[in-house]
Amino acid sequence: MRVFRVTVAGALVLFAVTAAFGMSVKSDYEKNFDFTQLHTFAFKTDRASNDPLSTNTLEAGRIQTALTAQLEANGFTQASQNPDFIVAFYSRTKEKTQVQSAGFGPGFGFGRGFGWGYGIPGPTNYTQGCIMADIIDARTNHLVWRGRVTDTINGVGQSEKQTDQAAKDLVSKFVKDAKKVDKKLDKKNA
Repeated sequence: MRVFRVTVAGALVLFAVTAAFGMSVKSDYEKNFDFTQLHTFAFKTDRASNDPLSTNTLEAGRIQTALTAQLEANGFTQASQNPDFIVAFYSRTKEKTQVQSAGFGPGFGFGRGFGWGYGIPGPTNYTQGCIMADIIDARTNHLVWRGRVTDTINGVGQSEKQTDQAAKDLVSKFVKDAKKVDKKLDKKNA
């Protein structure tokens, strides 16, 4: 019984930590844009002087490579001239603090081992990273889709792995949103 309680409590703690620090993907898009016309892409290369990626070419290259791989895996082709859409991407980090509130639940108590009782509140400091990607219609120069992935940064060894996952999640969300709009427009035009 004791092993079961520890296992369940451990699973709850892992779930709580994952929920608090898990990757989050959000998007917004033009509801009446015909995404079926998008086949080829290029990257926006000019950056504002206050953009952290203007001086961090390692991260910029990592993000661009990951986005290219994911777009190509989803049937899009990179074009050096006359692309259908432009991809602009940005990266930001922010120091955050999360305070665990006190409450009744699993925790360490007086006596031996792990049990149920009142939790002890305490702050947890972490770095939150964000990668944002814009899809811009090359003909009109209008933004038609924007996606953002936020996640806790786990250090230098995780950056490439996290960048690849962020690119996968962004492109997956873009394709899903585009299909949703195209399906809606097909019904509207039928």
